Amino acid sequence: MSYEKRRELKEALGKLLHSYGAPLGMLLVIVLAALYIFMARAAGPLPEFPRTAGDSMQSARAERRLEELAARLAENPDDIKALSESGRLKFQLGAQRYVEAIADLERARALGLADARSFYYLGVMYQGVGLYEFAAQEYRRFLNNFPKDEEVRMLLAKLHYTSGDHAGAVREYEALLSDGSEDPVLLENLALALWKAGRDYAPILSRLRGLGDTGAFLADYAEGRIRYESKDYAGALAPLTRAAGAAPASGSFSDQPSLFWMTADSAYRGKDEGAAHGWLLELLKVSPEHQEGKRLLARIEKARAAAAKADRKAAAAAARKKK
Repeated sequence: MSYEKRRELKEALGKLLHSYGAPLGMLLVIVLAALYIFMARAAGPLPEFPRTAGDSMQSARAERRLEELAARLAENPDDIKALSESGRLKFQLGAQRYVEAIADLERARALGLADARSFYYLGVMYQGVGLYEFAAQEYRRFLNNFPKDEEVRMLLAKLHYTSGDHAGAVREYEALLSDGSEDPVLLENLALALWKAGRDYAPILSRLRGLGDTGAFLADYAEGRIRYESKDYAGALAPLTRAAGAAPASGSFSDQPSLFWMTADSAYRGKDEGAAHGWLLELLKVSPEHQEGKRLLARIEKARAAAAKADRKAAAAAARKKK
C-alpha cells in the first residue's frame, strides 16, 4: 500500500475515532493498530514515502500544485504545511529545484515542522549541492528516528567515504553488516574503507572470496584497486587481470572503465605492451571517450608501428647482405 493511501486510511479512521464514544473508540484504536502493523509488514521496511521521481506525481501536476501552494504562501508566508509540501515537490522535480526546496524545508523546520521525512530530503539535496557536512547531519537525524533504514545508512556511508571520513564510512558499513549478512558489495566497500582508514582489510577480502564467483570478483577488484592506488603496479596486475577477465560476466558492475584502465596501465608499466593493448581495446569498447586510454593506446600503436618499420628495414638489410 502506498504512503498516500496509508495516510488517507489513518486520517479516515482518526475521524471515526474522534466522533464516537470511549468503548467504540477503544475498539477502533485496536483496529487501527492492527491495520498499521499489517500494512507495515506488507509494504516492507518503514518509513515508506516518496523518495524518487518515479514515486511521485507527474511533473506537470506537481507544477500546478506548486502554483496553488505559492498562492497560499503569498497569503500566509508561515504556512508550515504549504512550505513542507512545496519543498517536497521541488525535491521530486529534480536537482535544478534543490536550492528552492532546501529554502522551503528549512523555513518550515524553523517554524516548527516535525517531520522526519524532511531529514531524508534535506540530506539528499545538501549532498546534491555539495554541502556534505550538512548532508551527513541530516542523514544522521533521519537514522536517529529510523536506525534500520538501510538505504539512508548506505547513503551516509558513501558520503563519509567520498568526503574523506573513512572511519565514519567503516562505522556505517559495519552497522549495515551487523545483522550477520554477507552482502558482497557491502564487504567490498568495507574493505576499501578499512584500507583508506589505515586498518587491516585482508580478513574482509578473505570473507569475500568465500562468497562464490561474485565475491571472488569483487575481492580481486578491491585488492587490485588498493594495490594500484598504492602504486604497487606489479602486485596489482594479477588480481586486476582476474577481475577484468570476469567483468563481462558480472553484468551490473558499473566500474568497468576504471577496471580496464587500471589493468591496462599496470600491464604497460610492467612492460607487457601486448596485454596493455588488449585491455585498452576493451576499455574503449565500453568507454570510447576515455582520454587516458586513447592516449596510451595511440602511444603503444605508434611504438608498434616504429618497431615494425625497424624490423622491415633490418630484414631488407639482411636480404641485401645475402645477395
